[in-house]
Amino acid sequence: MKLFIPGPTQVAPEILAEMAKPAIGHRTAECARLWRESRDGLQKLMHTKNEVMILTAPASAFMEAAIRNTVKEKSLHLICGAFSKRWFDIAKSTGVDAIAVEKKTGQGFSADDLRSALNECGTVDAVTVVHNETSTGVTNPVQDYAEVLKDFPDTLLLVDTVSSMSGMPVYVDKWGIDVCLFGVQKCMALPAGVAIASASPRALERAATIEYRGWFLDFLRLAKSNEKEQSPTTPSTAHLYALTAQLKRIFSEGIEARWKRHYEMAAYVRNWAKSHGYEMFPDAGYCSDTVSCIARGTGPDFVPVLDALKEEGVLVSNGYGDLKGKTFRIGHLGEHTLDDMRQLTEQFDSILEPVLN
Repeated sequence: MKLFIPGPTQVAPEILAEMAKPAIGHRTAECARLWRESRDGLQKLMHTKNEVMILTAPASAFMEAAIRNTVKEKSLHLICGAFSKRWFDIAKSTGVDAIAVEKKTGQGFSADDLRSALNECGTVDAVTVVHNETSTGVTNPVQDYAEVLKDFPDTLLLVDTVSSMSGMPVYVDKWGIDVCLFGVQKCMALPAGVAIASASPRALERAATIEYRGWFLDFLRLAKSNEKEQSPTTPSTAHLYALTAQLKRIFSEGIEARWKRHYEMAAYVRNWAKSHGYEMFPDAGYCSDTVSCIARGTGPDFVPVLDALKEEGVLVSNGYGDLKGKTFRIGHLGEHTLDDMRQLTEQFDSILEPVLN
């Protein structure tokens, strides 16, 4: 099955081969080398000098960790889709006073929206935002938020970059991100199973003031283990081999070249969709470069096409949750190329041909 869903995505054969290497002890010098090389590469990828932590877990684990380690009393959540809503639900489950500010699906949060929300809800320990909302194809302008947060110095910025990291520009330090988290199964083009997060000095200082951070998700415990280049618990060494190799692959392509490739695929898909009478679901200016969420508009019914493509071994996502049947999503991320997008749309069009004619 060829995957054009918003993750997981295709994994290069040579990266899969890395995962087939023999198991090693997680307290060996070889594992420490992999741990160190992974963290060094991740800092470079994320454009940060902050502490970088690795968990054998889904990215949702770091969503919870971010709340447990930085929120004493109150958190603000910018919700514009299913995954930003998930972060709000996670926060509520930890017992903090979680406040939701919700936009209609397809809309994003400008810097002015963030300022208004902060002014309205009063002092909060942290604000959460999903940079690239996978369920709706909306990209929030996180790069604009640091200027706003200068006026709220006690509020930390927590950002989910699950479907943007390595596919779109993310500058953790420059953008003032205190916790930046992501998984590896989307733009990173690795099998799911590892989560990454960076924590700023401010985030670690905040964690030190919170008594009940948990154990597995404790930032300070994770940072302490990093001093010995190891995990507090048994990690997936297969993933570490693959992660170090994939980071080298990314840097060989060039991170800016990788961003450009994703942008070109997105531009192609948008033009193709428009030519069929389909419409981009996100508001203008908020469209993602890694996930195109496409509404039917005046175009032909796409649901039978998605079913036919699946029969042919090609998987394209229907809409997420309430958007099922109303939108479909093409994941142009990871190792996909512009040629892959052309082949996909040609296959899509061949199925549509009787309808179009």
